[in-house]
Amino acid sequence: MRSFICSWMVQMIIPNDVFFSHILNEINDGKSVRIPSKGNSMLPLIRPEVDEIELSPISENSIQKGNILLAVINNNYYVIHRAEKISSEKITLRGDGNIKKREICPTDSVIAEVTCIYRGNKRVTKSSLIWKITRICWFKSPLLRRIYLGLYRRIRQK
Repeated sequence: MRSFICSWMVQMIIPNDVFFSHILNEINDGKSVRIPSKGNSMLPLIRPEVDEIELSPISENSIQKGNILLAVINNNYYVIHRAEKISSEKITLRGDGNIKKREICPTDSVIAEVTCIYRGNKRVTKSSLIWKITRICWFKSPLLRRIYLGLYRRIRQK
């Protein structure tokens, strides 16, 4: 019997509702799930289509200002953004790479917490320095955020 390795990969596009229903089942069973990242909204911490994100079930410490959360908003629209403001009934989420845009959702819309980012062979955990810096020191000013993101994107293009 001969075996061979294919040098090509088939890319499948799965609808979000199917993809996230599987993710929700795993998280509801108490398991962590690793998914590929998409979109620029969490730059510079999470790089699209390069990094993978580990989603873990919500704990009593998950819903805190600065944590990165997976939430469902506006009827099946899923976002992974940082908690900016928290009240007893709702959470304001904002992507690190977003200058103005924010999402507001009920606290019970939070599904999971991002607990780790994978970059090739590297792991960026919640206890790492870069994670702590972006959590605590990320620019609150839209102008400083815009300048930093503009510089970051220009450097990354080269």
